[in-house]
Amino acid sequence: MNSIIIYALTTFSTLIKRTSRPADESGEGVVSSAVAVVIFSALGVAMWYAFRDTMNTATTMINSQVALLGN
Repeated sequence: MNSIIIYALTTFSTLIKRTSRPADESGEGVVSSAVAVVIFSALGVAMWYAFRDTMNTATTMINSQVALLGN
C-alpha cells in the first residue's frame, strides 16, 4: 500500500514539474510582444511621415511642371 502511495505522489510531482513553468519566466511572451508592437508602431509612424513628405514634395513639383506646360 505504501509503495502505491509513494508511486502516485512521485508521478504527480513529476507531472507538476513538467507542466509548470518557472515563476521568473511568466509573462515574458507578453512583454516581448508589447515591445515589438511599440517598435513597429514607431516605425510605422516614421514611415508615414516620410511618405507624406515625399508625396507633398512630388505633388508640388508636378504642379509646378504642369503650370509651366500651360504657358
